[in-house]
Amino acid sequence: MRRFLIGFMLTFVPLCSVAETAALTGAWRPAVQGETAAAVRADDPSLRAFDPARLTAFDGGDNGSWVVLRPASGRWPAAPFVLEVATPGLQTFVLYRAGAAPERANMMQPTEGALPCHGCVAFAIAVAPADGDALSLHVDASGVIASATAFSLRPVAEYHRQDAMRLAIASACLATMLAMAVIALFFGLRLRDAAFAYYALFVLCYALIMILQSGYVVDPLGWTALAAAPRVWGRLATAISIVAAVLFLDRFAHLPRHAPRWRRVLLSYAGAVGALAALGIAPIESAHEVGRALINPLLIIGGPILLGTAIAAAWHGSRYAYFFLAGWTPLLIVTVIGSLQLYGIAAGWTWSDEAALGAGAFEALVLSLGLADRSLALRRDRDHARRLADIDSLTGLYNRRGWTDRVLALDEELRRDGASYSVLFLDLDRFKDLNDRLGHEAGDAALRTLATIMREELREQDIIGRFGGEEFVVALPGADRSHATRVAERIRARLQALATEDPADAMRTVSIGAATLDDGETTSALLKRADRAMYAAKAAGRNRVVHAH
Repeated sequence: MRRFLIGFMLTFVPLCSVAETAALTGAWRPAVQGETAAAVRADDPSLRAFDPARLTAFDGGDNGSWVVLRPASGRWPAAPFVLEVATPGLQTFVLYRAGAAPERANMMQPTEGALPCHGCVAFAIAVAPADGDALSLHVDASGVIASATAFSLRPVAEYHRQDAMRLAIASACLATMLAMAVIALFFGLRLRDAAFAYYALFVLCYALIMILQSGYVVDPLGWTALAAAPRVWGRLATAISIVAAVLFLDRFAHLPRHAPRWRRVLLSYAGAVGALAALGIAPIESAHEVGRALINPLLIIGGPILLGTAIAAAWHGSRYAYFFLAGWTPLLIVTVIGSLQLYGIAAGWTWSDEAALGAGAFEALVLSLGLADRSLALRRDRDHARRLADIDSLTGLYNRRGWTDRVLALDEELRRDGASYSVLFLDLDRFKDLNDRLGHEAGDAALRTLATIMREELREQDIIGRFGGEEFVVALPGADRSHATRVAERIRARLQALATEDPADAMRTVSIGAATLDDGETTSALLKRADRAMYAAKAAGRNRVVHAH
């Protein structure tokens, strides 16, 4: 698991390596209704300095915010270059520069001729501003959650390389999540296990969130209906994913047994998230405000709740809680950090969106392994239960049902191959007298002794069963009349030797009837012939082998 985690995370190392770019200095302030970019002056005392290379949330209210960018060296790099806005969310950006018309960009509504961009907003600068001039942007976050953004200047070739890498990583991660969800749905239907369905629903909703967050919904998917209302779809997907995740953890880690108190907290949390999501999409503006204000803090506290529940379940013996912790801990850490970045925490971590995609794919893989392990355990339990149902608890041999099922399958196989087989029917002599005289414990010991002798004298492919009481049956695949008689005689002789040497007379002899399958004979008829041969051995004086004609 550790090697897999390291290898998976190394996939994203190239995203963390950023080519050298021109350093920027920045300042921002809330916008005033009706003002133009010309009103933003360099000596404006209300401007607040910030580091463009670090994530900053510009909460300018309903009128948006003004952002002013300048080169740290005082000189702009040689054109052409690209101004890239990282993690723009659903905000709209308008770029103002001297001698050019304003340029509007939104990740969900790219303008015609705009640069391809995945998970960012980009402005192509064909002519560098004059030294001393600034680039001004209006950031509009009205109606959406203000995302923490960062700004950088990149050479055009470097920008295209980074964007192609983002697209490749996003495609690989989303394809992984989709594949795991489809596989889970298939096995859920076959196994009729709701845990698979909850898992698939969570993964699909999380993938939808990533598709919206990265702009993948627009390019290359072109899902215009989703792109037209990303806020509604995003909140709906978030709420469903959390509820599905809670239900999955509840069933996957067996919370009612391993963490019942934490389970109540977790289910209450899921209900609260669902209620706030409903407020967020309700046709009432005040409800929108409440939902928008509370949903992000609620998502932040959700991480500790989910982790605490999984830890409690693991502490109390849930094996699958460990799978949950291994798969979800990176995802929850990335999600919580992404939410905390709105408050200025971890502002230097500008690749959180890519990390969220990677963590989502990693989580899907790990939890798929957990579900596979769970399926194997269920199958082992089922096979064990079936074996117990077919095994005689006293002797460890097949019981009547188990023996009959296996002999019927053997009969079909041998007839198909044109082979034959023989059957032995064994009955301990004077067994009732042994029970009456020495008790049932002595009788049980005699039965176990005969079972042990048969295991030692018979081949691995021979099928041994206890039919009930002191009666035993053996199927001998491929054995003819002489072979069946020799095997039966060895068993009889060994038991007689033990009976002769037993001073307490606690060991019995055995009468054995043998029969070999005739052409056209059924298994039932063969068994009846062996039974009659056993009674013939009893009538002839017991402690002998009689082969049926």
